Amino acid sequence: MDSIDENKDALGLVNDANKGLKTLPTGKPHVSFSEIKEWVDCSYRHKLHQVSKIDLDIPSPYLVFGTAVHSGCEKFLRTKNVSVSEEVAAFKASWIEAEKTSSVPGFSFGEIESWISSFESILTAVPTFFDSTFPGWELVSAEEELYEPIATKDYNFKGFIDCVVKVKGARGKDVFWILDWKTSSFGWRRPKRDDFMTKAQLMLYKHYWSVKHGIPLKDSRCGFIILKRNSKPDRRCELFKVSVGNVTADRVVKIVNNMVSAVTKGIAIKNKNSCRYCPYRDTEHCT
Repeated sequence: MDSIDENKDALGLVNDANKGLKTLPTGKPHVSFSEIKEWVDCSYRHKLHQVSKIDLDIPSPYLVFGTAVHSGCEKFLRTKNVSVSEEVAAFKASWIEAEKTSSVPGFSFGEIESWISSFESILTAVPTFFDSTFPGWELVSAEEELYEPIATKDYNFKGFIDCVVKVKGARGKDVFWILDWKTSSFGWRRPKRDDFMTKAQLMLYKHYWSVKHGIPLKDSRCGFIILKRNSKPDRRCELFKVSVGNVTADRVVKIVNNMVSAVTKGIAIKNKNSCRYCPYRDTEHCT
């Protein structure tokens, strides 16, 4: 009974948060960063995926691996310990399940060993890296949900922050780090590091987290922790800092407002420069 009551309470909180909100053509009263990025890449793709609900995504080794790494890292944050063997077993189970519905070349259980090796190496490296990068860290939250109003709009921004930790800064002042785990092969090349929309995720998270908690932007930091599958053992983890001030926060919030306005009006334009990896390319849905 307790768990049922807790679920009802949680549902009540969501319903309360949705009161007074309008519904977008997507059928939801909110937008997420993944939707925003999809819209920026190609608003027509966003329409097919989010409005028309045509989902052509299939499981991939990268998605299964990334999800498993995130799960292991979350357990480390909450307990400051992680059983690598238990996480490997869970990873194998997820891999086998995903393999049943995937047609991606090379996605076979027989080729999982190299992925397991990388998986074990990353989970082993994370605790030492985290303790040395954020000495004396205290966990504030893991998988913290954001559900904050979009300025001038009748909708909310929804997101989940992988990790927020607190450390002591200059003169003993508390400094909050808003962090997101990202898996990669060898790390990020310069174009990705310079790409505004790559960094926009943390810009939005930091902005709305600051709004949620009433903490000034200057009192928090943010960054991606890049977890590399194919790097040397001592280079598996890297902190890529993202600078967010009032100017950049205003810029990225403007993108959110523009996206909501366009989706509400039904404006969707094909971006021919974004076709290469699009799942709708050369299908009946987009030719």
